Amino acid sequence: MVGSIALRPPHATKLEDFQSVLETNLVSAFLALKTAGKAMLKLGQGRMVFTSSVAGSYGLTNHEAIAAAKGGIEAMVRSAASTYAGRGLRVNAVAPGLTETRLGATVLRSDAIREASVGMIPLKRINEPDEIAQSMHWLLTSAPDNLTGQIIHLDGGMSALRG
Repeated sequence: MVGSIALRPPHATKLEDFQSVLETNLVSAFLALKTAGKAMLKLGQGRMVFTSSVAGSYGLTNHEAIAAAKGGIEAMVRSAASTYAGRGLRVNAVAPGLTETRLGATVLRSDAIREASVGMIPLKRINEPDEIAQSMHWLLTSAPDNLTGQIIHLDGGMSALRG
């Protein structure tokens, strides 16, 4: 699912926009967990991978709405991993940093912003969509069976610096 972001400070964010970000990101993730979880419980096994964002883990300026949604996804993933681990389900998330997508282009709207953003990333580059897909594929297919409740940050090393 393509995410939804509203990059404005809270005082300039309409409640409807905040709710839309939560619906598009967090509520849809919960519905996927609920629906897929039921089917996987019948099978006695399954793997789910959700999409978070570095915004769910870091304090980024004007990211309050998306941070709330993605932070909620991360908390949901950890709780669901605990809830379902004994029943054969594995639940994880991928939390990418900036990625070369249409959504990323809205953030990287100028060369100056792109340069400043890349400057904050230790590897000095922006994710490619295939890198996110490969990580999710690995989690769904060949990741160790004892890997659950994890948030995999694909952020070029930002999480190593920010802790």
